[in-house]
Amino acid sequence: MLPSLNNQVLKQAEKLKNNWKLKEALNVLDNFEKKEDLTTHERYQYYFLKSSILIDLLASKEAMKFADLAYKESKNLKSDYQIINVLMLKSQIFASLLKPSNQLEMINEAEEILVRNNQKSSQEFKLMKGHVLLIKGCYNFNIGDLNSCLRFLGKASQLANEINDKKLKILTTKWLGFTYGIKGESDRALEFIKRYLALSIELNDKQEIIGAYNALGMEFTKKGEINQAINHLEKGLSICEEINSWKTFIVATSLFEAYLSLNSLEKAQKLQDRMGELVRRGTYKFNEQAYRLQEAALLKRNTDEISRSNAEKIYKEVADKETTFIEFKIDALVNLCDIYLTRLKETSNLKELDKIQPYIVKIRFIAENEGVYTLLVEMSTLQAKLKLVIFEFKEAQGLLTQALNIAHMYGLNLLANRVENEQTELSKNFLKWEKLKISGGKIAERMDLARVDEQIQILLQKRNYLKGLSSS
Repeated sequence: MLPSLNNQVLKQAEKLKNNWKLKEALNVLDNFEKKEDLTTHERYQYYFLKSSILIDLLASKEAMKFADLAYKESKNLKSDYQIINVLMLKSQIFASLLKPSNQLEMINEAEEILVRNNQKSSQEFKLMKGHVLLIKGCYNFNIGDLNSCLRFLGKASQLANEINDKKLKILTTKWLGFTYGIKGESDRALEFIKRYLALSIELNDKQEIIGAYNALGMEFTKKGEINQAINHLEKGLSICEEINSWKTFIVATSLFEAYLSLNSLEKAQKLQDRMGELVRRGTYKFNEQAYRLQEAALLKRNTDEISRSNAEKIYKEVADKETTFIEFKIDALVNLCDIYLTRLKETSNLKELDKIQPYIVKIRFIAENEGVYTLLVEMSTLQAKLKLVIFEFKEAQGLLTQALNIAHMYGLNLLANRVENEQTELSKNFLKWEKLKISGGKIAERMDLARVDEQIQILLQKRNYLKGLSSS
């Protein structure tokens, strides 16, 4: 939440920021910085605004430098709300730096200030508390504690409605939609995302309208209602091009995936070609990584081994690169598993199964370290199915129990139901598995009975795990 700006130059920079002319905004602020007669409040506003622009440019470390300066000035101002504003800004930066403990520290400090504040009935206090609750909800979203996330978002939403703050209404509604989507409660997710779209249109906030269309497209793609998804995503992409939005590549990536779901490879390729121009501009490094993953996805759709091997090289390149975004690393690793599982089914060569193991370990490490508990449940389920393929029934049962416990612990109710169904299916098919073990059964037959293909397809729906980039 940007502070109220007094200086005309700062207002000009803020206007450019709101129109996503970020580099132009920085140029304006560079001239402002040279002034020598700035008040404490103007320095605070300058540091805060510059930090928020750098966050949008994904320059998190530099953004933190200016956030620290803004924090120092806010202390000099001795204003609770200015201090809380900076703490929320810093918590956002720590989230982008994948430092959840530091993020929580900022939130706790903000809450301590709120407790001491004696203006609890004022609109400003309620607005500030609403934003702190929103950030706390987002923190719990990122660590995978979805029940706590919904609780905090619900409280923030109540305050937004009580004080009728439209921007806070948009943000809380958006994150409620995202959270229900991750929980797998698609109907609830769509209910909130449609409301998010309506609120964004009412406020004529085109960046949020784009985000809503993108979120709707992603949800409809997950539901298999691809034509609906494409309709919303094309609307979002049209607005992106109208205002030259930074979200263009994100929406295009969602549309690319929808085309792949329809097996419309020609349309996917044309979209990929259009995205090449954004990559050549080099504004955001995630554009290049997403572009490479799209290239690999198209190659992987070809049935010849040369194309598949070239896709494998790209996925390895993305997975092994230290600077790869976590979301893209997960996507690359899951696709490598899929390539080896396809070869396993085609060749019956169990060495392909051995190749998968290091990638499973890496995915689990990321899921545990980043708190992506939906992914952790899905990986435990995949591992259970792979244990069935080699007739290790006890290990398979243990992995399903582990998956179920994680799902229950973090409120992933629909996912828990699916794991319970897997346990029931294993019990029901136990005699079939015993017969296959005695007869030796072909690998392809075992994989079909374990429904490995179905599980890997669930994992390939990578946007279920995107926390930063997909949150528009």
